[in-house]
Amino acid sequence: MKSVSRRNFLQLLAGSAGTLAFSRYFEPSLLMAQSVGSGSGKNFFVVNLFGGVDGMSLFPCYQGPLSDLIHSQLRPTIGVPQGSIIPFGSQTGMSNKIGLHPAFSNLYTTAGSNMKIIQKYGIIHDPGRSHDTCQVLFSLGRETLQGGDAQGVLAKLMDQKNWESFQYWAIGNPPIADVNTRREQPIVLSELSSFNYGQLGTESPANVDFAAQTQRSLLEVQVPRNPIAEKYKNSQLTMHRVVSVLRNDIAVQQVGSNAAGNYSEQGVGPSFRDAAKIMKAKMTSSAFGQQQKDTIVYLGQGGYDTHSNQMDPDSGLPRLVSGLANNLAVLVQDLKDMQAWNNSVILVFSEFGRTVHENGDQGSLSVGTDHGWGNITFAMGGGIRSGVLGDTPTSQELLDPDVNALVPTTDFRRIWGDILAWLGASPSSILDEDGFAYSPLGIFS
Repeated sequence: MKSVSRRNFLQLLAGSAGTLAFSRYFEPSLLMAQSVGSGSGKNFFVVNLFGGVDGMSLFPCYQGPLSDLIHSQLRPTIGVPQGSIIPFGSQTGMSNKIGLHPAFSNLYTTAGSNMKIIQKYGIIHDPGRSHDTCQVLFSLGRETLQGGDAQGVLAKLMDQKNWESFQYWAIGNPPIADVNTRREQPIVLSELSSFNYGQLGTESPANVDFAAQTQRSLLEVQVPRNPIAEKYKNSQLTMHRVVSVLRNDIAVQQVGSNAAGNYSEQGVGPSFRDAAKIMKAKMTSSAFGQQQKDTIVYLGQGGYDTHSNQMDPDSGLPRLVSGLANNLAVLVQDLKDMQAWNNSVILVFSEFGRTVHENGDQGSLSVGTDHGWGNITFAMGGGIRSGVLGDTPTSQELLDPDVNALVPTTDFRRIWGDILAWLGASPSSILDEDGFAYSPLGIFS
């Protein structure tokens, strides 16, 4: 049998259209350059702290009457020692000043001048203190689960902006609503290394690329007979493109080991390193073709349901916060080093806060907090100026035994709205459930 060159084999599969018909699948650089997603090269990192993080510990009150009340009556065991709290800005005119947990030291050095703390945010209409309910509502950008569809804010954003898959990466285990798009699907994976992007199968390294091209071309020449087959074929083609991009453009990127330190090998470190690799490829790889396109990276960290052992140094809040803050600091420094920080925003949030009163026996290591309502969080970015937004709780509120939680006065959807507007989307068209009327919160002012 006469031998057939690789080029001729591809042309035989393609027919007379030949190389042009398949080049957009065979060459990631061409695929990326011709993709339809648009934007201005902005980067939005969503960090979801699953379990309901204790915002009053992340951003404790360190000065004023509330600080004395919290440390003497409400949280005598788990209150962050006043002398260790990192003061945050001037907070002019505020009698009760809040600061940062001492584990934020490295992050505050790296990004403190670009951090906005948001007090008493949450779901204004009390939906109860269920993890699942509150997490779904945060994803959907709604107050109730009655009516509406199952599309989350980020999924609607992707559809509205007509983004391609490579503009939205969800690393870990995102809630389904966040990735429930109608058009292109986000790339959802546990971590980049879960793809065998070094070798696609049992082929020898020399034949890997040719084997991948052959598989893609065989998929392309199939004529689907029904919508299910069409969807399957498109999913297969997307997977081949993802693996190729991971191998050729993303896996090779060197990140971390910068002025802020290095990513940890455990906990959230690997996923933050993956996020940095995606961004480095975006900023430096012309083959990836994403420099002028907006990008979302969705990350998560679990373990914040601290009903007990909240202050345990080995398994409690100090370890979790230290891992979060230090890996965030390295990511911020990477973004600065690759000239992406001024065009980036990092939002950290959780489905609800914790109870104001500690539970259990005072002084016991088993002391923790239960499910709360409102919370305190923060956003960072090169275009964000340091400051505190939202209302300070009152002594009366904190002492109310029937509520035993922060009562939210800042609708969490205003946070979403500010970032959607920053990304050039219409907050009103995405946050249009339950009669919500968006008004700017001031994250970027």
